[in-house]
Amino acid sequence: MSLFDIALDRQDDKDDEDEDQTTIATDSSDDSTIAKKTNYICNKLVKTGWMEIERDPKTNIDYIFLPSYSIRFLELISELTSDVSIYLPLVHQTYSELKLEDEKEDDFMYRSLANARKNADELELSVTLLHHSICVFGHKLTSLLSPNDVLHQHFDNYRTEISDKIYHPMKTYDSLGLYAMPTITILKKWLHDERIVGKIANQARSDTDNVSLSNNELTNLVIQMLQETIDIFSKLNKAFDEIDKANADYTEAVQRKVNYLSSSDKSIKGKLDAIILAIAKDLTSVEDYDQSEMLNKASETINFYRQGVIDGDSLTMPFKRSEKEEGELLPIEDPLMDDNTLLNDFLDSEVNQFGVEAVEDFMIKAFGKKKEIDISEIELNEMDDVILLILGIVRAEFGDSFFSIDKYSDESIRVGRFLVPKYRFTKKG
Repeated sequence: MSLFDIALDRQDDKDDEDEDQTTIATDSSDDSTIAKKTNYICNKLVKTGWMEIERDPKTNIDYIFLPSYSIRFLELISELTSDVSIYLPLVHQTYSELKLEDEKEDDFMYRSLANARKNADELELSVTLLHHSICVFGHKLTSLLSPNDVLHQHFDNYRTEISDKIYHPMKTYDSLGLYAMPTITILKKWLHDERIVGKIANQARSDTDNVSLSNNELTNLVIQMLQETIDIFSKLNKAFDEIDKANADYTEAVQRKVNYLSSSDKSIKGKLDAIILAIAKDLTSVEDYDQSEMLNKASETINFYRQGVIDGDSLTMPFKRSEKEEGELLPIEDPLMDDNTLLNDFLDSEVNQFGVEAVEDFMIKAFGKKKEIDISEIELNEMDDVILLILGIVRAEFGDSFFSIDKYSDESIRVGRFLVPKYRFTKKG
């Protein structure tokens, strides 16, 4: 029986419709109607050969069995209607399998080579689809007139369907640039080794498709599989550079499109303003209006007339705007400071007051003959003493002083009229 017998199909529909109308007339409930429709669909699928129904005589339960062609047809419909794209890490899988067989050289070398050849074809299809998908999204930008639509396409469609699921894996953990060359190296090693080629050819005889082949034919088959796999991986490694360029161009186009749509005035007035501004800039670059190429092109469709206005400023020549130049400052001579002697003396006195020697002398005086002192034992009579103490602590922190410090508490203590942290000072040596 043909699966698509139109005449028989119409007759079955007519018989089923008559039967359904009779049944629905006697029972018009919703549940019954749904059950009858379901029964009609199942009977139609059984009659056309898309499925088989078998009833268990013991349990009286109907079991549905699908032929292989029905399952494949359902898979095809699912793939056509699904927007979900899944990328399998074939590059790393191929490299790992070949590397393992290259080290062990067991009885599965031909099976690994066959898998590598199959994966190469699937990778070639994936790379081609990726390149075409990026180009398709790039062409779609021309029909988008809203920045929100552009961002929606990029982040909700391109990122989720292409970038995150396919492009990113092929650039990172399943990178062609990372695993393609090692895979090619292993395959070339096998190709140039007659012993390995012969071993793989002997293993190929166990395949049911190769039983009738001779030894020479099996050897040629293995060499052909090796060479084709090498060629595909070499081509894909170079082709991914074009994909990187296409992805970069698309990303840049998205940025430019969003910036243009967000900043430009797309109304008629905005477009006229842009045209007039472009003509005005072109006129300023020529001496005579007749030399303006843009004005001449615009004059082919509309008429332009030169117009002038006379006012009080027309009696004088127009002034030209120029940038104000900043001159050099003149030095001011101070009669009280003929030279820098006084200033240098002042700076020297300030530096010497809190210099290294002054800090060391202050701390030596604070220690006296003791090897260890507490901060409460140091005399802090004025602010200069506090500054010298701080400088001494800083020098001790960097190990540049003759003593070490230990902050034994986070609390503070009052020494004289100053509140200072609790430190303990110990001489070195």
